[in-house]
Amino acid sequence: MSGSSSTVKESVAPAASPLPETAAAAAEEEIAKDRLIPATVQMVEDLPLQGRGYLRGYGDVVAMLVACLGAVSIGMAAGYSSPALEDSELTRLLGANDRKTWFASLMAIGAIFGGPCAGFLVEVVGRKLTLMICTLPMGAGWFLIVVGVNFAVLYVGRILCGFAMGMAALAAPLYVAETASNARRGVLGAGFQLSVSAGILAVYAMGIPLGWTWLAVACMSVSSLNVLLLLVVPESPRWYAAKKRRLEAMESLVWLADGRADVREEYAEMERNVRSQSSKGGFSVSELTSPANYRPALISFGMMFFQQMSGINVVIFYSNHIFATAGYADDPKTPTIIIGSVLVAATAVSCVLIDRAGRRILLLVSGVATTVSITALGVHYYLALERGYSLGWLPLTSVLVYVAFFSLGWGPVPWIVMSEIVPTRIRGFVNGMATCLAWILLFFVTKEFDSLSRALGEYGAFWFFGGFCLLSCVFVGLLVPETKGRTLEEIQGHFA
Repeated sequence: MSGSSSTVKESVAPAASPLPETAAAAAEEEIAKDRLIPATVQMVEDLPLQGRGYLRGYGDVVAMLVACLGAVSIGMAAGYSSPALEDSELTRLLGANDRKTWFASLMAIGAIFGGPCAGFLVEVVGRKLTLMICTLPMGAGWFLIVVGVNFAVLYVGRILCGFAMGMAALAAPLYVAETASNARRGVLGAGFQLSVSAGILAVYAMGIPLGWTWLAVACMSVSSLNVLLLLVVPESPRWYAAKKRRLEAMESLVWLADGRADVREEYAEMERNVRSQSSKGGFSVSELTSPANYRPALISFGMMFFQQMSGINVVIFYSNHIFATAGYADDPKTPTIIIGSVLVAATAVSCVLIDRAGRRILLLVSGVATTVSITALGVHYYLALERGYSLGWLPLTSVLVYVAFFSLGWGPVPWIVMSEIVPTRIRGFVNGMATCLAWILLFFVTKEFDSLSRALGEYGAFWFFGGFCLLSCVFVGLLVPETKGRTLEEIQGHFA
């Protein structure tokens, strides 16, 4: 294996040795014992302390960029229906208006099943290979959309793309959290949501010159590039360690650190955590009754719940109508470009702040600001519909403020915290279920918004989501721990 050398020697039972002076030495002694095979002992004599410096200490950044190309694919798939449905040829193929709604929302149906599937695969085949596997349904989905001759084929293509989105939405943040250094885990984790936002903006922008077919080809090419680049980066060292593939785990750490630091202490801590969890045997759902497991699980479910119930997808879906009241009715593509630009800019600011201000403060600021802005949007509709009075600047300002502050906190932070707080042994199961919950809520919120508007009025519907934004602040204040600057093992020890 590259980056390390090992020697296999014949050996008898190892002689007693004095008590190791450091945690790293203790871990190495246990490793040697666990490498016993018939008649031989495989001993690692020259474990690498540092990489060769080819990546100048930014191996984890490279791994994040490659993994987050999958997040760009998520954004492109999520945003595709908006510009595509402006194409008259596609609307002719779909026919009835109800079919257009299904074309946009079927993506979430596929994603509901993709999350649990990825939760299983990340534990069995690894984080990296799961990311590679999810490019298969993504590519197949785009291909069906490109060659689609009727609405049924287009529907299947959207479901497959959604299935891949659900897989990547779980696997990519998990891979980034487990490969990033402690000092950069926040900013690299926020890169996932930044990449999703960049994908949305990219597909909006490309939708101006491209028709729906060539736009699908462009999206498919990004997925194809992603699977090729994934061949270059290593698997998660924590997954290797959990599978007792210790040499590969050390090599992965060395590749990711690449000259940044001695990785032995980091590996020793990771090894102790994996050993303490593997000593409990195979995972059972009954383990969720333990506070060390059910507390982070409930926090993860809660964050996914409040993220979707904040109303972000409704605001984006409804943005054309909102912008029309501000004078943009003649150019339906302008609102999408503006929204996409704000998403990217605000998420980039979050990347800068997340390891400085911390996760909790960003969630709280985001929760307060989204509460005020979406309530103000409801006020606009109340004045317009009930009083016949309109403030032209209010809806536009409310939407931009809402999108900006959502992207600052509740957009990227839940994905990061969820991948940090859940113990390794239950991470695949819990994150899969939490991701599934997010997609279920996304589908019902966007699909049933019209019914909600008829029941409560448009202003009442926005105030409804504003109530959940307010409750999210209470949730964060009472339950969500700060994870800034702490190792994954320290964070998970908080719940023990």
